[in-house]
Amino acid sequence: MSAHEPSHAPPGIPLQALVAELRSRCEAVSRLQGGATYFHEELGIFHQVANEQGLFLQAPPDVLSRIPDEEGNEHQVWYLPDTKAVLKATWPDFFGLLVMHRPNDEPKASPIAYLERWALHNELFGDNVRFLGALAADSGLRLLIQQPAIAGTPATDEEIQHFFTTSGWRRFIIDGNIAFFDPERYVVISDTHRGNLILMDDGLLAPIDLRVQPISGALLDSVTKLCTASSANY
Repeated sequence: MSAHEPSHAPPGIPLQALVAELRSRCEAVSRLQGGATYFHEELGIFHQVANEQGLFLQAPPDVLSRIPDEEGNEHQVWYLPDTKAVLKATWPDFFGLLVMHRPNDEPKASPIAYLERWALHNELFGDNVRFLGALAADSGLRLLIQQPAIAGTPATDEEIQHFFTTSGWRRFIIDGNIAFFDPERYVVISDTHRGNLILMDDGLLAPIDLRVQPISGALLDSVTKLCTASSANY
């Protein structure tokens, strides 16, 4: 094993299967209480499943002992040159932001929404993100993923716009930010700035760190209206 690789093997469960199990638990709670789950309920469900399935790492990977190569709003990032990949660790007790949220809910993503985001990233964009496990420390809960490194240059705003709209995504504005909606899959994405889409040498664009969220119900109605308004003003 390379010194750059995680010192602990990832959990023996594929990301898609894990997300399906987590969402099944959420749906069971929703049926019981007659309403969708909220952030703190999903946090509890994640801890339950993680304990049952051994998703908590006994110790952090060795690479976390050195200074991160990059830091962002959601992750600390370490490059793994021997694997042509990066390891990303969420900040303690922070798992990113939702694209859209209910008025009475947290704008923060739960651990379940975070993992669902990466499962969708794999499905929609051909990525190969792996969930390595969770770390429970005094500072808070952290989730670790490994993602293939992409070589290229940041895409321009025009290239990003073309990439999504020619693939059937509808543009809209939320909280002053550009986002896109897939009316076939009922999925929204945001954080589509230049640093998160890489123009590769073959001329194709590779999304590397987008917020991706499935929506339904009132949020689906809301995004449909936002897309209509954006079309009229753009």
